[in-house]
Amino acid sequence: MDHLFFNCIFINGFWKRIFNWWDIGWKRVNNFEDFYSCCFKVKILGSCKSLWLIAIVAAVWSIWLARNEMVFDNKVLMMDTLVFHAKMRALLWSRAAFDECRFHERLWWLCPYKCCLSKSDPGGWCFPPHGWFKFNVSGIVFEGVRGGGGVLRGEDGIVRALFSGPIDASDAGTGSLIIEIGSREVLSWILEKTRRRWSHKVIFAELERRWSRVGKLSFSAAVANGNEMADSLAIAGANRTSMFKAWW
Repeated sequence: MDHLFFNCIFINGFWKRIFNWWDIGWKRVNNFEDFYSCCFKVKILGSCKSLWLIAIVAAVWSIWLARNEMVFDNKVLMMDTLVFHAKMRALLWSRAAFDECRFHERLWWLCPYKCCLSKSDPGGWCFPPHGWFKFNVSGIVFEGVRGGGGVLRGEDGIVRALFSGPIDASDAGTGSLIIEIGSREVLSWILEKTRRRWSHKVIFAELERRWSRVGKLSFSAAVANGNEMADSLAIAGANRTSMFKAWW
């Protein structure tokens, strides 16, 4: 067991990346006792210490699940995939454990020790009407690289499904949509044509062509940071080579 989790070269590389993710130097250990002693002695304060310990447990569980898939399903284990699954699992577990305390999910993939917020922060995701599901989606384009992410939650706010990965632009097809926009200025351009900039004329003409394909479409202003988890999944998806999907 110690060899599986600590003593092989591949897993040592994995732990180095997980510790570097938290800006902590990795020191090789030989067994679980030394490992957990090392983790508990890390100098992280407050709620971030709890996030750190959740991330460590999620990483251990990710190794175990990956090992089982290799043995029983003949799957090939890639380092980037294992690291992504560990970070994703830790994010979901942290959101479940700290439902009363928000944190900047966009920073989770880069420097999680900086992403904590106080309980009094007013921003965040808004619950859908009774009997509804809410599907938050986000897309990002940076230097030709495109990524997308989405989170489906029920009326209780519990995550039911999510995706993250590279995306290509395509028409949405027909249906009914309520779109929340983070910029009130952009929302005013959409709702009032007289406010639109002349330089954006071609862009809005193309948008209206696509909007006409949707059965029922309405727009509203989004609450600040209300789409943060979808944004973080889109950022992570831009760095992936394949689509990640999960539902339960």
